[in-house]
Order: sequence, then structure tokens, then C-alpha cells
Amino acid sequence: MASPPLPALLADAQGFSLQILSLAGELWNGEVREVSMPGSNGRFGVMARHAPLLGTLREGMVSAYPLTPEPPLHVYVSGGYVEVQPGKVIVMADLALRSDDLDEARARVAAEAARSPMAQAFTDEDYVRLHAELMHQRALQLRGLPWK
Repeated sequence: MASPPLPALLADAQGFSLQILSLAGELWNGEVREVSMPGSNGRFGVMARHAPLLGTLREGMVSAYPLTPEPPLHVYVSGGYVEVQPGKVIVMADLALRSDDLDEARARVAAEAARSPMAQAFTDEDYVRLHAELMHQRALQLRGLPWK
């Protein structure tokens, strides 16, 4: 999926260098026109010539929009720090995973869970019965009634 066309105001906008690092090493490095990050006080965005800034990141997705007409890059970070300079942004995360890798990891975990003995022990009828019981218990909890 390609990025949408840029508004005329941003069409000739300058880019800046973005480097995403984790404890395992460099995850990505390239030129972008904009990056959006999960700051500790809320999401914030950075564009070229942003004022210098040091900040903390909370768990969430870093979204980078390359200068070229390629799709945005989404990277999950478990938290960390960001350094913003007018021509460069460095994201330093404890753990960082590209969304492609994250989707693949989720699919692998789901496949393993489906093959587990517990999952195979439930029939459709057993699953429906268990799900209904859990929903009933949750409804009682939300109403402030004691569990039975």
C-alpha cells in the first residue's frame, strides 16, 4: 500500500535522518519526512528542523514516513528514549520490532497455541459453554455482585 500523495505544502519538504536502535543493535536507518512516537506524556510528531529535544518513550508504535513514496514503517518499542536534533532523530528502545516481524511472531504464537493440548481438548460446544460462563462471571463483576 503506497503512501497518500503529499499536500502541496509538504511536497518539497526536507527530510531528516531517523535511526532506530534497540539493545540488539540498529533496527532501521534512513531518511524520513515525519515520525510519530509514543511519548511518556502522549504521542508526538517530529518533522524536519524540529527544535532539539530529549524525551522518554512509553510502549507503543513508532511510525515513520519515508521521503520516497514507499509505505510507512511501523516499529513497536517497549519504551526507551528519543533524541531529536534539527536534522536527525535517534530512537533508543529496550526492545524494538518491525511491524512485519511482530505480525509474523503473533502468527507463530497463535499457531502454536492452536496446536496445544488444551486447545485441542475443547470441542466447539465446550468452548461456547466456557465462554458463556466467563462472560456471565464478568457481567457479575461489573455489576459489583459476588462471584458464584
